[in-house]
Amino acid sequence: MSMFSIIRTGMDAANKDLAVISNNIANASTNGFKRSEAQFESMYFSQHNNSTEVARGMGVKNIKPRQSFSQGSFQQTGGSLDLAIMGEGFFILGEPIGLENENEKFKYTRDGSFQVDQLGNIVNTDGLPLMGEGKVPINVPVSLVNENGDPLIMSEIRVTEEGSIQVTYGLDDTRTVGQILLADFVNEHGLQNIGNARFTETPESGEPTEAFAKEVTMGKILPGALEKSNTDITDELVTMLRTQHAFNGCSKILQSDIDTVKRLLG
Repeated sequence: MSMFSIIRTGMDAANKDLAVISNNIANASTNGFKRSEAQFESMYFSQHNNSTEVARGMGVKNIKPRQSFSQGSFQQTGGSLDLAIMGEGFFILGEPIGLENENEKFKYTRDGSFQVDQLGNIVNTDGLPLMGEGKVPINVPVSLVNENGDPLIMSEIRVTEEGSIQVTYGLDDTRTVGQILLADFVNEHGLQNIGNARFTETPESGEPTEAFAKEVTMGKILPGALEKSNTDITDELVTMLRTQHAFNGCSKILQSDIDTVKRLLG
């Protein structure tokens, strides 16, 4: 491999690092977002004989960015369906209601911004339903009829630390209509990031362990709060400056190499 090619790998690595940092900064205000760190490996050329081994550095190779799943800070909102997980676990999202299929691929997120749609399903901002017991969408009846046949309209909805959905109809008729199911993974770093603070399982992450909040390894649910991005803008800017210096250094070395070749050929 020529010197030109080796220097190019350094410039490509710096560009990849800048792209990851830029994505972190762009999502600094995205609820539940988990920052990434670019990862690289050195490449070597080895020549073997009977007595010695010679290894020469041949540049750098980009590998899959590493996701940081450290917990972000909590923002109090007071919203009855704004939920955060303190500790381990992910909310489970299904396919849009009416578009489910037998090969449904669930999505996992720490973004707990939910609402009730027109059909009474608890969904996220994109209409993906929140999964409850049995890995089925949680549905909240907007109204019901009491034992006297009188219609009662939902007046309040609240979520407990265990994820139970408690709905009050009329003045004091409170009922539990479902419980939020959480998922955890043996290797969360192996999850596939699909954007919008959502992930899907992979062979590397392993299959999810499913349980309710405060059970097994799961954390507890904080109602009326949202988990913010774990991106620290100051840290990202410092890293960006360092990466830009590295890119500029590679550019100068490349220019020096080009000038040397020109003089030799001239």
